[in-house]
Amino acid sequence: MKIVPALLALSLLRVQVVAQEGPPPGLTDVENARSRACVPALRQLAQLNAVLEPFARRADRLRVINRSIALEDTTVAAPFDLTDATEAAAHEWFMADMERARRFVEARDDAIQAERAAAKEEIRGRLFAEMDSLRAGADSRMAEAEGVEQAAQPCEGAVFVRPTVLEACAADGGPLCDAARASATPGPFRFVDAADDLWDIEELRPWSEAGPLRAGPDGSILGGRTATMARLGNIVVTVGLGTIIRDRTALPEAEVAAFDANVDTLGIQFSHAKLVMAPAIELQASVPAAIGGETHYLLHFGDLTGDDDVVWSAPVGTGGLVRAAFPAKGQDLQRLAEGNPISFTAVRVPEGEEGTAAEPVYSLTLTAVNQAPQVTGLLGYILGGGLSRDLALLVPPTG
Repeated sequence: MKIVPALLALSLLRVQVVAQEGPPPGLTDVENARSRACVPALRQLAQLNAVLEPFARRADRLRVINRSIALEDTTVAAPFDLTDATEAAAHEWFMADMERARRFVEARDDAIQAERAAAKEEIRGRLFAEMDSLRAGADSRMAEAEGVEQAAQPCEGAVFVRPTVLEACAADGGPLCDAARASATPGPFRFVDAADDLWDIEELRPWSEAGPLRAGPDGSILGGRTATMARLGNIVVTVGLGTIIRDRTALPEAEVAAFDANVDTLGIQFSHAKLVMAPAIELQASVPAAIGGETHYLLHFGDLTGDDDVVWSAPVGTGGLVRAAFPAKGQDLQRLAEGNPISFTAVRVPEGEEGTAAEPVYSLTLTAVNQAPQVTGLLGYILGGGLSRDLALLVPPTG
């Protein structure tokens, strides 16, 4: 098995993944620190959201009015608030346009149609100008609160240590404090009585349904992916099989050639004048700062005794989100299709002792439930040319 410093080739190590007997020694300090830090972080985030909420509400209303005007259907946005200058202007446009439309039906004069088009462009321009102003106002508030969202990121979806939160709440307040003081009824946050209790929280989700590619509401390409999730305390790992799709014209010739050679090697029916594609393994892991001296993360099959078990590795950072997406090898696709479970393991490589045994600190094995049928179905869709055909419809190779 190989571990790579800085995502490059690693020296050969042997690791035997063993059953975890208890939480790593640093878990208590790291999780208590998270619970303390999240009290002010979530309070500040709630304050920021309260400031931004009117901007979002107004922007949503302007989008509804714009759609109503684009469709020339007043019922989409009715009733209008005539005490609001913009809404009153939109209502007046509808009334005037109805009159212009009546005149056009009677006279069949193209000048009237041009008048209608100009008036429509004018009212939509007013809406777009207000949207731009709203966006600038929201951006200004975000700039004033720089770092708030980043500080709250480790708190998202976390389970907190209640006594530590309550201690921090003695000098602070906010939504996390309110939840920690409340009774045991379900709320927006989860708590444990001690940090070590986090190691008893385990969750697994089966592999998701892998549907075909489709267009998202914002024009993005969705689908063509299956994924699963595992949780151990506040360590949450999602692994999926999807595709890397890139603009062929924006890549160096060597990278384009590598993509094309990869699909040929895998026997994939894929041809697109604008895009390149590769089946990809996707990883997202929410990890704490080192809690047991771990130095590297591994994504792997089996128990790490095989030379080809490791499919990805990276050095440990300071905690937070770890993301990776990389073209899958044929042997890895086969193991996934056969239902072989995949695991995420943190290991400690003794400093200055590369080539010796690495020690596992913790490991999460993702479930194989629904894995084989979903991966097999997705690979059939990719290999058989279905993905290529759907992609050509979503992003026409010509025109």
